[in-house]
Amino acid sequence: MDDISVSIEQITQIIEHYAPKSWAETWDNVGLLVGNGAAKVQRILLTLDGTIAVAQEAAAKKAELIVAHHPLIFEPLKNLRADNPGAATPIYLLRHDIAYYAAHTNLDQSVHSSSWTIAEELSLQDAEFLAPAGQEGYVKIVVYVPPEAEEDVRHALVEAGVGTYSGGYEECFFAGAGIGMFRPLPGAHPAIGVVGVLTRTAEIRLESIVPERAVRRAVRALRRAHPYEEPAFDLIPLNNEGQQRGYGVIGRLSSPQTLEQWIETLLALPCFQGRLTRPALRLAGDPRQTVRKIAIINGRGGSFLRQAIFKGADVLITGDADHHTALDALASGVALLDIGHYYSEFPMLQRFEEMLRRDPALSRTEILLSDNPTEPFCRV
Repeated sequence: MDDISVSIEQITQIIEHYAPKSWAETWDNVGLLVGNGAAKVQRILLTLDGTIAVAQEAAAKKAELIVAHHPLIFEPLKNLRADNPGAATPIYLLRHDIAYYAAHTNLDQSVHSSSWTIAEELSLQDAEFLAPAGQEGYVKIVVYVPPEAEEDVRHALVEAGVGTYSGGYEECFFAGAGIGMFRPLPGAHPAIGVVGVLTRTAEIRLESIVPERAVRRAVRALRRAHPYEEPAFDLIPLNNEGQQRGYGVIGRLSSPQTLEQWIETLLALPCFQGRLTRPALRLAGDPRQTVRKIAIINGRGGSFLRQAIFKGADVLITGDADHHTALDALASGVALLDIGHYYSEFPMLQRFEEMLRRDPALSRTEILLSDNPTEPFCRV
């Protein structure tokens, strides 16, 4: 393994910058589920599900890490026997030294979810979360740095996600000159000054804001870039409103369409890559009805019907909708379009791929989309 590889821990930090583990539901099982965070990676395989076929594909393509949406292990494994179907994939991964990382409900609550991918390709207007789940806070980060190192430290902080405002601005900092002072104690190895002597030196106070999810990453970047043995910095919680998170999307079409016309538009979206076809659809509703407001919730989203009704949706797109949910939708006048769990979440893989490719740390890491569709159903 040469020096172009990155560690699994570095990759998890990148993913969790966009979808923090703390956002996951308490019943969920996200993060690194198989493998060693210190292991190096040159090739990543993206998938929705950790099937044995996907694991074998990773081995054939020499991918050291599988990044999946669905966790490999939901319930505790009671054994790792060869005749236990639930243990087959973990055993295979361990034997072939392949790591497995899952981003599930934490990713579902981000703007990188499949719901948002579909909404953007539909060009929904005034789009917002269907079911808001919380709002991220901001932290002010203040660091004192010698003038000659200010640029290096600032660039390192920018790469870690510091200084970006949701209104369309980035690299936002305030810098002010002053005098720093400190007395190194015995055992210290100061970059400037002498042990036991009070030192005064010119410093720049550099400050900005950082979302809570990126604080740890920012501190690590600061420490790496700062020339001092022990940098002086402050982390100050703020009351500023940060990025909202939640499940699903609701928004308006640019012009009303019949449900039948709109379904044709949906099937033609690039994010489905021609995989979603009419035989995969289940519709509860009148194809002739007019639709203006669209609600989307990827995965098994029938439980969000109440929010869709409350927010005035004409149609709810989801997967795995059951009989009673469909009856409730019909009774409320909201059309329910079940496109299947797999197809409702497949677009997320493309967004995930784009997200990882944008990160400079992964510029020389090969990122592959799995060739194994994990849709378990077929039409007979």
